[in-house]
Amino acid sequence: MPADRRPRHSRAGARSGEAGFSLIEVVVALALLGLILGVLSDSLRTGLGSAARAAAIEPPLAVAEAKLAAVGVTEPLVAGRSAGVDARGIGWQLSIDPFHDDDFDGPSSDAPGVPQLYRVRVTVTWSQGGAPRSLSLDSLRLAAVTPP
Repeated sequence: MPADRRPRHSRAGARSGEAGFSLIEVVVALALLGLILGVLSDSLRTGLGSAARAAAIEPPLAVAEAKLAAVGVTEPLVAGRSAGVDARGIGWQLSIDPFHDDDFDGPSSDAPGVPQLYRVRVTVTWSQGGAPRSLSLDSLRLAAVTPP
């Protein structure tokens, strides 16, 4: 067959075999993309809000940990209460009380040579978003044993 006598495909036949997306497929794909992006943005907003709340708790927690760590080192381990406010406006209260465990089967802490056990509680208060917030840390500490 000569080169000029090849059968030619009609334009209509060529178009029917072309691959592509119809308008409805594009609309459905865009709708699904919008739903997915909406869910992702909501999750991102929730995560950022949680991160902001966690960051706001760090300074009060640092104050509470510092006050708790100071008891028995720079602060005497003596029963009593004290309170104050730091430079950032974070209020703190420290309470030290003798601790007695009624279920303890060992010697009494009143016996000579037995150390006294104290419950130490630090409570910090601050304002976050106009609302008052607080947290407390508790610990048990042994007093130094006085020789008999």
